[in-house]
Formats: sequence, structure tokens, C-alpha cells
Amino acid sequence: MRSLAAPLLTTVLLVSCGSSQPEATTSDGAGADAAKTETSPDATSSPAKASASAATDDGSTVPTTCETKDGLCMPSPKFTKKLCGGMNPDVALAMHKKGSPFTRGYLKGTVDAWNASGGASSADKLVFDEEVIVLLARKNETGIQVSGASASYDVLRWDGTCATLSSEELTMSVPPKPKNAKVIWKDFSDAAQEALLSDPNIAKLNKERRDECKGASIGEVSKKCVALVDKLSEAIVAFVRNGGEVPAPAKLK
Repeated sequence: MRSLAAPLLTTVLLVSCGSSQPEATTSDGAGADAAKTETSPDATSSPAKASASAATDDGSTVPTTCETKDGLCMPSPKFTKKLCGGMNPDVALAMHKKGSPFTRGYLKGTVDAWNASGGASSADKLVFDEEVIVLLARKNETGIQVSGASASYDVLRWDGTCATLSSEELTMSVPPKPKNAKVIWKDFSDAAQEALLSDPNIAKLNKERRDECKGASIGEVSKKCVALVDKLSEAIVAFVRNGGEVPAPAKLK
């Protein structure tokens, strides 16, 4: 009896010890997972930050990317509404610069400038082959072909003003020599002017313009002054089209 009792007692002890070990391991693993879930902020913070950022953006942030819709790469409608409520020459340079993703459009003919958003529009007509940035596309939802009821676009001109065009007035086909709205030196911010002056040709033309156009403030404008203003405008556009860097404002005014 003594020899039988000893092995039996040993077996009971081994079974008892063996059954307790896995329970301890499982408990520790669950606790670690729970602790990791509770203490890891990355699991929920990124979506929350993105949502908060979108909620706080009132359309003032100047975009560097676009939303593609029906083959057109355009900024958000919220930004477009705010942009077209004013005149933004610095933003126009940034959005027209070489390599920017925004869709370009070109005028099929010469038309008056008007802005359906109610903001500033230029007194200068949009001319044949003028290049613009497509900001917003409106469809004719009726499906009925009625005069004046075609699709329309809000566009940004090189001078920083917006215009509204019908689909019959705009093409996405690039002409041999795209034209542009005239840009005016004094309309640009100090930061933009400083960047533009890094180009020797612009710096030279701007000095000549200043020397020649001194009487402009009292209404005395020579033909040479007018010619230099036009040359400076073309030089600025060429600089930006060829990849010249001009700082864009982070937000609209």
C-alpha cells in the first residue's frame, strides 16, 4: 500500500501544477492586449485629427492638390467660393506655376469678364487662346438644350480674378501659344515681388518701368511706359510658366 500511494500522490500533484500554468499565460496575454489598446493613441488619433482638420478648414487654405471629377482636376468648391469672392494675384501665380496639378482651360474666343460668384472681375475681356485654371464645373442638369442653359465653369485668370464661362467658350485643348491676362506688378505682395526680382530680366524691366512711369500717379503715361508694363507682365508669366518659384500664401485673405 505504501508503494502505491506515493506514485498516486505524485500524479495528482503534477496534474494540479500543469493545469494552472496555461491559465496564468492566457491571463497575462489578455491583460497586455488590453493595456496596449488603452495606452496606444495612434489607433484613433489620426482619423480624429484628419476629421478635425477638415471640419476647421473654412476654404481659406490654398491647395497644392486637387479633386478629380469628370476628368478635371479642381480645388474644393469651398475654396473656390472664397477665392472668387476677391482678387488674389499671388494665388494665381501659385496655381498657374509649372507642374501644378490643376486643369487648364483656353478661350475659344474673346468674351466679356463676369463673375457668377459675385466677386471682383476684371475690366479686361478674356481673349482668344487665353489660359485659365478651371476651378468649378457646373452641369446643365435639365438635359434640355436651351440657349443660356449649357454647362458652365468658374475659372481663375492670371491676374487673380475669377470669371464664369459657358462650355461653348472654353476648350481643354492647348493652343500653340497660350495667352494670359495682364498681370500688374503693384498687385503682388512684397514676398512675391522679392521672388520675382530674382530673375534678372524681370529686375531689369521693372527698373526701366519705374524710371519711365514716374508720372503715372498724376495721369501722365507715355507709350514707352505702357509698353514696359506689358513687357514686365509677359516676363512674369514666362518666369512662372518655366518653373520660377514664387511663394504662395498659406491662406486666402
